[in-house]
Amino acid sequence: MPLPIPQLDDRTFADLVEEARARIPRYTPEWTNYNESDPGIVLLQLQAWLTETVLYRLNRLPELNYLKFLELLNVAPHPAVAARAQLTFTLKKLNQATDPLVVLVPKNSQIGVDDPDLTQELVFETDRTLTALNATVAAVAVPGAGDSPWDLVTAFDDKTRTTSFLRAFYPFGTAPAVGVTCLIGILLRPHQKEGVNYDLDRFPEGELDLTAFVPEVFETDADGETIAGPQGLDCLFPWQVTAQAETIAWEVYAGNEHAAFPAGGDWRSLGLPPDETAALSRSGHVYLNVPGGVPGIRFAQLSRAFWADLNLTKYPTAAQELVDDIESGFLFPADVPDSIWADLGLEDIVLDDPANPVVDQIEAAAAAGTLNMSGVDETAWVDADLGYDASPVPYPLTWFRARLLTVPESPPQVSQFLLNTVPATAAVTRSEETVGTSDGRPNQTYALSKTPVLVDPATGLPTLVLEVGELGAAVAWTLVPDFYATDADDAVYTLDPDGGTITFGDGRHGRIPVAGSPIVAHTYRYGGGAVGNAGAGTITALKSALPNVSAVANVRAAAGGADAESLDDVLLRAPHDLRMRERAVTGEDFAQLALQTPGVRIQRAYALPLTRADLAQTPPALMPDSPGAVTVVILPENKDDTPQPTEDQLRLVCAHLNGRRLITTELYVVGPRYLEIARLRAEVTAGRDVDLKALHDALTATLHTYFHPLTGGEDGAGWPFGGDVYFGNVYRQVLGVAGVRRVLCLEITPQGADEPCPDVLTVPDGNLVYLPATALELKVSYDPTS
Repeated sequence: MPLPIPQLDDRTFADLVEEARARIPRYTPEWTNYNESDPGIVLLQLQAWLTETVLYRLNRLPELNYLKFLELLNVAPHPAVAARAQLTFTLKKLNQATDPLVVLVPKNSQIGVDDPDLTQELVFETDRTLTALNATVAAVAVPGAGDSPWDLVTAFDDKTRTTSFLRAFYPFGTAPAVGVTCLIGILLRPHQKEGVNYDLDRFPEGELDLTAFVPEVFETDADGETIAGPQGLDCLFPWQVTAQAETIAWEVYAGNEHAAFPAGGDWRSLGLPPDETAALSRSGHVYLNVPGGVPGIRFAQLSRAFWADLNLTKYPTAAQELVDDIESGFLFPADVPDSIWADLGLEDIVLDDPANPVVDQIEAAAAAGTLNMSGVDETAWVDADLGYDASPVPYPLTWFRARLLTVPESPPQVSQFLLNTVPATAAVTRSEETVGTSDGRPNQTYALSKTPVLVDPATGLPTLVLEVGELGAAVAWTLVPDFYATDADDAVYTLDPDGGTITFGDGRHGRIPVAGSPIVAHTYRYGGGAVGNAGAGTITALKSALPNVSAVANVRAAAGGADAESLDDVLLRAPHDLRMRERAVTGEDFAQLALQTPGVRIQRAYALPLTRADLAQTPPALMPDSPGAVTVVILPENKDDTPQPTEDQLRLVCAHLNGRRLITTELYVVGPRYLEIARLRAEVTAGRDVDLKALHDALTATLHTYFHPLTGGEDGAGWPFGGDVYFGNVYRQVLGVAGVRRVLCLEITPQGADEPCPDVLTVPDGNLVYLPATALELKVSYDPTS
């Protein structure tokens, strides 16, 4: 039982007035008029009001002492946290041979949110310089299913010069094996123009930032099914992500033996690139260090075998391919238009000779060097309706591949690969702000013009860099949490990030800036808050001048933004922090710490100790009796009937718990599983004076509210994890609706059962209950005895 904070005096204004009025006969018997209009009563009420104000401040003393005690223990409100998003930039049509292949998008480039409902401008800034390529991912080929060796999962539109992903896909197939590859073709200068020579183009040397998105909840997976959830995430430490990334070898094709493509040929290793995706098992960036001089290869240069593996029929690009088509009976010379024969340099070819010397003529022309295969454009073969397919991409591509070195536990899925994507934060950087001038006094305080000051998630320190002018030079001072263990010569200061207040020392603990010294905030970032969690496709307004950029957008919603913690929330959190000491040991510790994840609105969290989540299954299976493992189930606050966390929410919770768990703990974070009720049938009767339609609607609302994961249960705080459904409690809910006289029938049938269950519906541990609207069958009638 928690210790209650005592109220030193609980008398109210009315109590004080009544107490004073009761003493009038004893001390002033001559006072007989007690009406509200009496001047004495008015003065008495005024005094009672003043006394109540004093009592209010007196009763704040225990709370003040409590806050001072928390201050001694260094329990402070959590600062505001800025949302983050992945922004994809689209370059202008740089299609001249002299146009750059690389465009640098500066760090802190600003992009606004296009939302008319915002009360104030919301701006995102890029977190690092983006080396944007004048290129696009034009083709992705993955191991095919069934008889097809390869599957092309992209479609290139030659009119718009854009690529669409047909669906989510398995980059290494449904049954990954060592050596299996995923091919990624990148097109330089996608808006190429006819008549411009691009032969000198080579893939730029340096870092290639390839962004992978994996399908998340409520999106379509690689099997074409909507992901209903739950999804889970293995909370890996950074070194575990690096170790898992070593299971993939990244390579680029730089050879000229195209007949051996893609299995053989000259594939150059790109080393071990930094990989945030843990071998494409989660969304993130892969940073490939590409060597210089890598050429592009047209589809027409690749072998017919590779075309056939893609279920395509390649048009002839060599004499032998043309001969093979004629000899196999695929191509009849008489069906070929005369214009094609002319472009081949075979104007005098004989088509009606019974001996059919066409093949001999082709071979002779090839030997003599008069056969011009390059004179026939691929569209001529395709337009002639000879059964040939056009190139999936009619331009040279630079080919990369990811090759499996180790078989993963489960085949990864990817929804798309993107270029020119960079992380951005909902914040604004302010530079060279003059804060004030020192007056030489101790304990000087100054205020920044913009707040709150953001905390750098990498260091845990505010982003402020403060400089003080000394002897004509700007000297950077050091931010410290307090002045403990500092002396008079230490150039230090403290900062309240929420209020933006800067405080200097008193000359004994911390140096006092010399009088007249200018105090300048060299740089700091401000912003943050839950308002930054902008929806997908809304961060589109270019604020910075970026000459070669035409558009920008966020493929997925921003996540992670949280407001500064209120004082009331600190008082609620403090007992848990003091008990856990920021360390998760017990299951309750994991659940409580998960609820405190900044930027994730979690209604409830539930920890399953000694339980491992088997992520190889969909949805993840819970494996009890797993020593050293903990699975945390989180229920987010959203408007869905069956709320499920997104991938970003799972990653934020993992990151929050990783810094607080034991290094030997195997941790998983998953969404909730739902025990669906296939049928809930109830028959009730009511009196003749009851509106049956209104009663039916009231019963429907009551039952859906009772079984709802966020508002259900006996206390209305949400259906408890693993809470069984007792028929007696359901009867009480139905009978509690005004107008219900009797319940004649109540049947509950869970999903997958043939018969209604008995008086208790058992819910597995960590599961919730879901009652679809279509599962509720209500029959409302008048009571015949009424």
